[in-house]
Amino acid sequence: MTDLAMIKPGGGEWLHAPAGSYLVHLSGAQTGGALAVVEYSFPAGAVGAAPHIHHGHAEHFHILEGEVTFDLPDGVSTLGAGGTVSVPIGMAHGFRNTSSAVARCLFLLTPAGYEDYFRDVHRALEAGEPLDPERLAALRAKYATETL
Repeated sequence: MTDLAMIKPGGGEWLHAPAGSYLVHLSGAQTGGALAVVEYSFPAGAVGAAPHIHHGHAEHFHILEGEVTFDLPDGVSTLGAGGTVSVPIGMAHGFRNTSSAVARCLFLLTPAGYEDYFRDVHRALEAGEPLDPERLAALRAKYATETL
């Protein structure tokens, strides 16, 4: 990365999610592939992601609002605003909103690239394509992610 990347408030790329929405603050194109910063907002009771393993990137979560419950190898943990989880490459994890309010979290994806999965999901939703578990697993596999 040789150029400064700055996204002003209200900027970024809004994407639809099966439950909620993504806001890509920084993509790999802006960081030389080093990282992507994506905000995810999802409603009460929604599954953010079923258990899966990323084989090509680490995923770091910072909870901005509400509570997010993580399914991790050591068990289930719920974190509120201000909590952070760092999931290394190759570690199984999933997360959901078990609270009665909207949850928002920031994903730091290192290296970048998985933000393109969110773009693929958005395009499928915009096209009216069904996003059943098999289709989501195929999209994840495209980005070295294994659905469990």
